[in-house]
Amino acid sequence: MSLASPVGLLALALLTTSPAAVEPSLPDACELASPHIALTIESIANPPVVCISPDLSLTLRFNSLLQPGSEKLQERERFQEVNPGERSLMLVPPERLVAGERFKVEVCFADGAAPACATVLLLAHPALGMQQVKVFRQALPVTYFQEVAWEAQDENQRLREQVRQLRAERGVPDGLRGVFASELLATTGIACERLMDKVTEAKGNALILKDVRSCRARGSVALEVKLENPGTAAWTAAGAVLRGPKGEVLKPLPLWQPEPILASAPGTGNSNWGRVVVEVPATKEEARGTYTLTLWDAEQQRTVTLGNITFP
Repeated sequence: MSLASPVGLLALALLTTSPAAVEPSLPDACELASPHIALTIESIANPPVVCISPDLSLTLRFNSLLQPGSEKLQERERFQEVNPGERSLMLVPPERLVAGERFKVEVCFADGAAPACATVLLLAHPALGMQQVKVFRQALPVTYFQEVAWEAQDENQRLREQVRQLRAERGVPDGLRGVFASELLATTGIACERLMDKVTEAKGNALILKDVRSCRARGSVALEVKLENPGTAAWTAAGAVLRGPKGEVLKPLPLWQPEPILASAPGTGNSNWGRVVVEVPATKEEARGTYTLTLWDAEQQRTVTLGNITFP
């Protein structure tokens, strides 16, 4: 195993050889969705996607006045709250929300100009729900392009960091030499702490938490999560997100999982467990405070949510 890979942050603790890591999944629709929507002719036939997650309120903001009472929401009775405003629509999704569910929402504008109405498609996701989406109609203000540029700049920075780490994997030694070659070792070393005594587990988690620890090195933070699979089918993490106390989202580098976590054999007393490593680019000043980690599989049905996550 190359210690300059995305698991290099945990190098001092993970020096044993592991099987080939599980291939990462392709980004899903919610990873690609934008918090800025510009209404076009194409958006009438193909409504833009806005992702929602349980108990995470969503506010749609428009740059035109809305026609009072014009909002139409598919399966409205399931939503906990639906609060329209002059230029906004606030929604609190259903508590029992199944990943992949879709709901159409439509609003109409008060001025009668075209397009007269706007439709978006709400897509349920276990963790990548949005909190605010801005919908622009007709002439776009300068602020729209500024916000899109800032969003692209942040995404480019994340991708550059990912490319840097992938390049670092090539031609570097294993063992402690790899720790130095990866340039992750700051003057204070790699700081780690166990979180089992304070982390919280969400009800309905698909896997059982066996251990969790967080680490911080120069330019990165990471979590090593050990999980037991009490189900009847193997489990592989397809995605992860860290959400901060103000709803901010930290998207990690590609996950590292040595192999699928096999189902435990019932009645034998044997349990199967495995680990997943989540790494996020972060400076010394970043990733402070308390976070919530959510992991999900390819079907987004078997999730694991851990609260009260902190980094050294």
